[in-house]
Amino acid sequence: MIPIYQISQDNSLEFLLLSLLFLLIGFLRAYYWKYTKLLISASFKYRYASQYLKQDNVFTERVNWLTFIILLINISLLFLYQEASLNISSFFIVAGCVLLYYTLKFLIIMFLGKLMFIKEITRLTIVFSYLSDKSLALVISPLILILYFFPFDITMILIIIIFLIGVVFFVSKLFWIWRIGTNSFGLSPIYIFLYLCILEIYPFVLITKGFFY
Repeated sequence: MIPIYQISQDNSLEFLLLSLLFLLIGFLRAYYWKYTKLLISASFKYRYASQYLKQDNVFTERVNWLTFIILLINISLLFLYQEASLNISSFFIVAGCVLLYYTLKFLIIMFLGKLMFIKEITRLTIVFSYLSDKSLALVISPLILILYFFPFDITMILIIIIFLIGVVFFVSKLFWIWRIGTNSFGLSPIYIFLYLCILEIYPFVLITKGFFY
């Protein structure tokens, strides 16, 4: 049976990473739950995002860093799930690639903001892009745990559920970036479309193709 097979393997790294993951979530639940709920709500409603921006303080800064670490762990574990044996080097390579992607996206958004002299929309773009991904990471955390340690093989079902949840967050993010860019700042739809294709849609399609094909 699968439980016996899993015990025979060395799952210490997976256990350690998932323990760290839920330790961080427990820390958020115990000390920063108000800001964590606001972060998740901000992915779907602009007024909650505005509230989160207005409460820019040491508490929201801590929530941002903690949820970003959760994002790195979850995305890395998703990518490495098909690996026969998870090791620390492969985890750090994947986590480093994920970190590089978000760093490059941040730098590109900042550069475009300075180029077009639109500092405020730069901040909002970063907020909606990163908050949405971090909120997604929080929501799928229980599914990641089940994916690695559930006693029965329901991998495909879980992958599809995670994909559908990801689509909901992704569509919401695209909608708000488009709406804010066109309605609030009057940006050309062409520029917004190019940004979404290069930095949002293409990576999402690439990740989806990697999981399903």
